[in-house]
Amino acid sequence: MKLHPCFPLSFLVFAALAGGCSKDNSKPADEGLVGIWKLVDRQCYCSPAPTPNESLIFTATNFSFFANGQPRYSGTYAPAAVTVCGISGAAPGLRLSSNRPIIGLSEMQYTLTGNQLVLDYGGPCDAPRDTYERVQ
Repeated sequence: MKLHPCFPLSFLVFAALAGGCSKDNSKPADEGLVGIWKLVDRQCYCSPAPTPNESLIFTATNFSFFANGQPRYSGTYAPAAVTVCGISGAAPGLRLSSNRPIIGLSEMQYTLTGNQLVLDYGGPCDAPRDTYERVQ
């Protein structure tokens, strides 16, 4: 089986489901979290470094984080009003239940605008604020 050049090997299963690699920008903005997301920016109080090769997949109830094409965390998620360190008041967020502990990263506020997803784990307290773009 020949892989399409725009999908890394770790997405072999998803490539079979995708049927191509063109980015469909005509998707409605209210499509929600379901899809494949690629990390495009990480803000944190850390040493300057290239953006890590990370991706995230959401189904209707499950999530999977990948780092360098390898599974890192997976489990279920639920919408929740959350308050994260350094950010006042509760806001729309996600509560994760993982196959292994995600220290400090089990709740985050999120903002979804079109094909851009921002996950804020508590940026003012040196937790990352990750920006993803929808791949599919």
